[in-house]
Amino acid sequence: MVIKAPEAYKSKLVDRLRQISRGVSSPIGFSRVAETAPPAMLLIAVLPRNEAGLALAAVRAGASAVAFRVYGAQTELLKETGDVAQEQAAIGEALAAIGEQAIAGVVVGSNGAVTSENVIKISELGLDFIAAYPHLTPASFLDLANVGRLAILDHQGGQLARGINELSVQAVLVRTERPPDSPPEMTVLDVATFRSAADGIHRPMIAFPSWKVAPADAEILKNSGIEALALVGPGPDADEQTVEDTIRPFAEAVRKLGKPSGRRIALTEPAVILPRMISPVVGDDEPDEDDE
Repeated sequence: MVIKAPEAYKSKLVDRLRQISRGVSSPIGFSRVAETAPPAMLLIAVLPRNEAGLALAAVRAGASAVAFRVYGAQTELLKETGDVAQEQAAIGEALAAIGEQAIAGVVVGSNGAVTSENVIKISELGLDFIAAYPHLTPASFLDLANVGRLAILDHQGGQLARGINELSVQAVLVRTERPPDSPPEMTVLDVATFRSAADGIHRPMIAFPSWKVAPADAEILKNSGIEALALVGPGPDADEQTVEDTIRPFAEAVRKLGKPSGRRIALTEPAVILPRMISPVVGDDEPDEDDE
């Protein structure tokens, strides 16, 4: 098992996430900004089903990457998916349909543990990246050199961050653990948790929301040092038009964010200077009541 990431394969997703994490500096004088500058954030569409039409709809709407699924459990946003053998044909058809229009990868779901043999089979599907849950994935995943390696984390503080930083994981998808009485939308706790994760995890980060995400959340996540946003679903039976209509407002919101500022700048806040409160002092030149 390797600790330093094998870099023989250059994942397009990982490369773009790293560019966003570094940020794009402002031009000096008459210098020109590179025409290939990345967006402020990447949008990754986690498709409800492994279908070519849904993948194309996500790309049309502005997603930079699409993620298929294997071993996926049924949720309110996603349809259950089978193992590699069951999903291989559908994923291959969708890959052929989108071609070079977007980056394509796969999320290995939580519907059972995956064997080392299946990890190799997934890596041979011709995808750019694999995202997997560490507790369900054999350690041989860390040895893969022909695909980008992403971990799906429920953020659990400093110990986990340190471990991830020392493994050959190239990027992480982070889900926040929310109290059961949390409202549907993003909360202060969600923002604080993501900022803490961005400060501790030295890898590009993708927000994997556990709340009902809204387009306005993109700016908050960018300012918290997050490089990408995963848009999940939006429903097990969603059609192409629904997928397109769901993603498009997020793509428009990201376009308005301009160029990436980089994680270091996002996490650097200016010092808050409070006005000094000075108690009024009675001067000698003020009239005395006796003089009046």
